[in-house]
Amino acid sequence: MGGGGNEIEETSAEKAAAGVANEQWDLYKNELSQYEDQFMEKVDDLNSEQKYNDLAGDTNLAYQQAFTQARSNTVDSLASAGVDPTSGKYKATMDGLTEQQIGKQIDTTNRVQTDQANKYVAGLQDVVSMGAGQKAEALSGYDSIATNAQKQAISDASTAQSNASATAGAVGAVGGAGLSYYMNKPSSTTDTWQPSNKKPFTGSFG
Repeated sequence: MGGGGNEIEETSAEKAAAGVANEQWDLYKNELSQYEDQFMEKVDDLNSEQKYNDLAGDTNLAYQQAFTQARSNTVDSLASAGVDPTSGKYKATMDGLTEQQIGKQIDTTNRVQTDQANKYVAGLQDVVSMGAGQKAEALSGYDSIATNAQKQAISDASTAQSNASATAGAVGAVGGAGLSYYMNKPSSTTDTWQPSNKKPFTGSFG
């Protein structure tokens, strides 16, 4: 029996494939990996305490602005209806708006922070997908959570204004459409909250 070696030489096709693989690895290591690192940093930021605090602050501002306008419209409506500003009806109506603002604002703040937590989990899923060489799609569909909060604040304030005017018997003077018109938004008799995965992701991590 001969003592020749058992080594099998690579074919030209195998050598070419190996060369392409090496080139792809060099491209990833020298250029693409930095973008993956940046993506991972942004995903980490999604779960930062500052991000949740910012969302709560944005939601608070949205509700303050929307309900300030609702109060102004309701004051005009009550005055046009001849409601005495020192009466119990007047006070109860305005107090009702404040109660609505507090309750709805707490609810919306909880929603946006839950959406943010879900967005972070989606980001982690994308990091895993990228590490496995797969397409990262979990974050696809997340729009601006803060914009959702603003829309919900306008909706809640408009509904609260309409209900307050109806309760006080002042419908027709200014009407529930005043806030919607002022904010350039449609009538909002129902919950307008849209889950964060309903629109294409625009690349913003806000």
